[in-house]
Amino acid sequence: MTGTEATLLKVGIAVIQRTVPTGIAFIKSWLKGKKVMVVGQSRSGKTTFIDYFQYGLFEDEKETFKTADVIKGARFNVKVGRDSALEVSVQSAIDVPGQVGATAHANEVIKNNPHAVIILTDLTTPLNGASDRASAAWLKEFCRRLESEWRAQKGKKNRIKTIIVLMNKRDKVNNSILGKRKQALRKILNAELHDARGQMREDIPIMPTVLVTNPDSTKSVDTVIAHLAKTLTR
Repeated sequence: MTGTEATLLKVGIAVIQRTVPTGIAFIKSWLKGKKVMVVGQSRSGKTTFIDYFQYGLFEDEKETFKTADVIKGARFNVKVGRDSALEVSVQSAIDVPGQVGATAHANEVIKNNPHAVIILTDLTTPLNGASDRASAAWLKEFCRRLESEWRAQKGKKNRIKTIIVLMNKRDKVNNSILGKRKQALRKILNAELHDARGQMREDIPIMPTVLVTNPDSTKSVDTVIAHLAKTLTR
């Protein structure tokens, strides 16, 4: 476990509030709002993550519709802590359809130049194989494209402050699979991402999560949102 992951797991979330900016807050969102991109494997929970991030919606497991197009959500603010000690203005949370593939996801990240990237992987899919199904193959293709594009754009400022990899559907696998999957994804991140890390100085956290109603409620995803708020307000 990296230092960043240990810090994430220790975070105690008292309150997470979402508000719609109005008046002066709306003007500030234009000037200082952050872009958050959510990319990853098809059917891995990208839209579900954004729904919870923006609206606080968390539902039972069910069949969901595929996202057909790149969707840029409305502006919103997220406040974390009992006294709203952390507050981040989100200019847009961008949802990329999974079926377009890893290379297209990397291209969208380059195009939008976000402040944060959340990468969703699916623990119930194979580790190796074709990139449209296997998590390691998807991540490697994404990282290689992202890295090569940033290296080719030396004059463009990379705004990324944080990248987080989520291993969704933790409730579907045992600890052995979880450990092997994390080790494989860590190896890819360390080998493939350098210039693409932008302003990041710490390791990229790889966190298991469950994005449906579960015994641990919203704890795993709340720690991710708290980390986002902390890094984006620095």
